[in-house]
Amino acid sequence: MKLPDNKLAHNLGDENRYLSLIFQNSSDLICLLEVRKKTKLYILAVNPSYNRAARAFDPKLNARKFIGKEIRDIIINDYHLTQQQAGEILSHYKLVIKTRKEHAFTEEIMYKGKMHHYSSIITPILDNDGNCTHLLYSSKDLTEKIDYQNRLESSEKKFRALIENAHEGIVLYDDQGVLIYASPSIKNIAGYKEEDLVGKLGTDFIHPEEFEATREKFKEVLSKPGKSVSHRFRLKHVKGHYLWSEATLTNLLHKPDVQGIISNFKDITKQKIAEDQLKENNQLLQNINQNINEGIYRSIPGQKFKYVNNAFLKMFGFGSMEELNKVRSATLYVDQNQRREVHKTILENKAINNIEVKFKRSDGSEFWGLMSSTLIETVDKEHYFDGAIRDITIQKIAEAKSKHSEQLLASISQNITEGIFRTTIQGGIVFANEALVDIFGYDSEEEMVNIDPNQLYADVGSRQEIINSIIKDGFVRNKEVKLQKKNGQIFWGLYSCSLTKGIEGQDVFDGAVRDITEIKQTEDKLTQLNEELRKQNMALATREEELNLALKELSDRNFELDQLVYKTSHDLRSPLTSILGLVNIAKLDRHPEHQTEYLGRIEKSILRLDEFVRSMLNYAKASRTSVKIQKLALKELIESCVRDLEYLDNFIKVKTTIKIEGKDKALISDPLRLKIIFSNIISNAYKYINPNVELSYLKIDAKLTASKLTTTFEDNGIGIHKSQLDKIFDMFYRATEISEGSGLGMYIVKQSVNQLGGKISVSSKIGKGTTFKIIIPSIK
Repeated sequence: MKLPDNKLAHNLGDENRYLSLIFQNSSDLICLLEVRKKTKLYILAVNPSYNRAARAFDPKLNARKFIGKEIRDIIINDYHLTQQQAGEILSHYKLVIKTRKEHAFTEEIMYKGKMHHYSSIITPILDNDGNCTHLLYSSKDLTEKIDYQNRLESSEKKFRALIENAHEGIVLYDDQGVLIYASPSIKNIAGYKEEDLVGKLGTDFIHPEEFEATREKFKEVLSKPGKSVSHRFRLKHVKGHYLWSEATLTNLLHKPDVQGIISNFKDITKQKIAEDQLKENNQLLQNINQNINEGIYRSIPGQKFKYVNNAFLKMFGFGSMEELNKVRSATLYVDQNQRREVHKTILENKAINNIEVKFKRSDGSEFWGLMSSTLIETVDKEHYFDGAIRDITIQKIAEAKSKHSEQLLASISQNITEGIFRTTIQGGIVFANEALVDIFGYDSEEEMVNIDPNQLYADVGSRQEIINSIIKDGFVRNKEVKLQKKNGQIFWGLYSCSLTKGIEGQDVFDGAVRDITEIKQTEDKLTQLNEELRKQNMALATREEELNLALKELSDRNFELDQLVYKTSHDLRSPLTSILGLVNIAKLDRHPEHQTEYLGRIEKSILRLDEFVRSMLNYAKASRTSVKIQKLALKELIESCVRDLEYLDNFIKVKTTIKIEGKDKALISDPLRLKIIFSNIISNAYKYINPNVELSYLKIDAKLTASKLTTTFEDNGIGIHKSQLDKIFDMFYRATEISEGSGLGMYIVKQSVNQLGGKISVSSKIGKGTTFKIIIPSIK
């Protein structure tokens, strides 16, 4: 990088404010050094980040100690490094002074017991004669990054140790069920090494009886990204026998760092054997006690019990039959009159069936029992009562609650404001409460149950639609329906209904209706207000978008203006300075031959100046002139652009061909902007010919349709590197070092294409040529 002389540097002032902000606010450590006597380095300035780093090393260090001092003295005296260490550091600076090239390197500095790592760059600053006058040192602290990498490596080692010694096995499948990873812990479970498993199907190690179930589980988890399923199966051990395993499959195919289905599994063989044994025992107990819901007994009439089962003892609260027989059987009845009646009935009828009797437990609590008993006479003429008792206390309580609920429902139905009803599909209204009668304006429940239910709907089809929904789903909830009163008045009702079965098994609809006419009217008003508010918000959003676009355009224009002022001052002054220099030389050198050479060079500078002025005029026209539409003759326009460039040196070296398809179609567009676009592209084809080809050419192909103009410019010039293709449309960008243009040409082309609503694309290859394709819509 070139350093201007001291006077010019002093006058830069505000123009370098951005560099100053970067210098002051950069997190990198930046130091500017002056080179004296080619080897001595003195610090001119350090940024705050550099100053903070120095203070972290030694709180006594600050910028005032550095400025104006030789860097060797600071390294040795302030940073307390040895002569050898100082020599190693200064060798980087000497290399840059010698080579005059930027040099990047890494540094490691130990302070406060910790090694700090830095990535550093030294950049030479050269004067106009190419001498290195200053060095710019910048360094980035990499300590935290390297520490993080070390911690990550340590964490990975711990994780691998856990995986290798875990009691669970971990495998990773691809989406076809092929094993792509197996944890070392599998060897402890099934005896396999990783290489024994990877590349094989997981089902190869599953017991044949679990094969299909395992495949189904795999399909299930495959269809649920991010989800897990559990599965039990028999896993084949490396020695040939099978062990029971429980696995959890988790689909992480969608995770880029996994891309597989993880299976965590463990050996549950002992657990499975215990579970099977427990299941067998439970089944045996279930078979033995399958009839213990009822208390079974055999008793000697008026005496003791000969046999009772566990359910009987539990029902009456006794621990054993011996304990039961210590009390008189008559004491088990709450009502002794009922006991005598039961006893008499059995003796007379030989049996009783499902008699409700109130019994008493050993603790004095009472319960209802459903009793059945038969009088048995043995061969020895002994008599027994064989019977069963079922506790129906809960049933009796439920019946009482049901009766209470019926009374409550009747009370509620007559006092709530919602209309309650029961209807059938064929028989019409079965029940209607007073509120329903009032809502529909009828005189009585009797009147309402005798009408056709279709009369209650403003639209008869609405009732059938509701019936279909109830039959399909079993219910409807909060459905808004237009209903009709007895006097014909229409109102909105909120309708809920469910399908149930009547006493005789027929389908009945139980439901409720509430008048929501006032609520609907309020909702309609709110909807209107919300719609008005939405329209106002949309209008405000549109206005805001327009303002943002205007602000962006203004910002772009201001940026372009700043660039334009800077570039104009530079590109106007450069050729003028060259001309003045040549004029002064010509005055001193009167030799006629030299005068001709000086005039030629002056002419070349004037032509450069003329080209820049024309570029600026084109920029002004393209930017400030409004689009003017007219009917154009395409061929004459292209030929005119070519003729205007006959003055260029390479014009006669390039074979130019023009091909136009669709000449009969009319082109309606802006002639000024089309000429700017065509002229800039054609002139570049003439300027940048390839000296290594025998015949340079420019092919112009235009295809005109009713809706658009597609124009292709193909040349075999020097070409453009692919890294520069995206930049050629930037303001003041030159794609080649041999360019003497203003850098505005392609920028103006892009702006003009955009103003015409068109598109431009470019493809190029170094040494082969460049092709531009432009599509301009025909304005109707």
